[in-house]
Amino acid sequence: MTKPLGFRTAARRYMMVFWPLMIAYLAALFAGVFIVDKETSPLYLRAGFAVAVALPLFGILWAMLRQTKETDEYTRLRQLEALAEAGAITTGAVFLVGFLEIFNAIDDVPLFLFGPLFFLAFGLAHCRQRLGKTV
Repeated sequence: MTKPLGFRTAARRYMMVFWPLMIAYLAALFAGVFIVDKETSPLYLRAGFAVAVALPLFGILWAMLRQTKETDEYTRLRQLEALAEAGAITTGAVFLVGFLEIFNAIDDVPLFLFGPLFFLAFGLAHCRQRLGKTV
């Protein structure tokens, strides 16, 4: 277990990792959109850009977990509860959409949309915690 650093220090360390990774994510995403043609680009180029876009997101998830480990017990509990709620919402949505697709009730849904759903659910769960607490 990492030694607690305090909320401000942990948040500052998180932002020092988050923003460069987010810039790398956006740069890879926009470069891929303009460079890669789905029909004519070779497989290695398409796969390379897919990995280049996904890797910063792995880093952001790692930074979220590191921030959680570096804070006090109360903040850690709130972060982990928000992560658990986001995971439950995202997993439930994956099951629902998957079964709707299996029974041909809807067309195929792009799988990558569940990533932003997770981050949205995490943010909403975190905001709900802040609004619901009086401490």
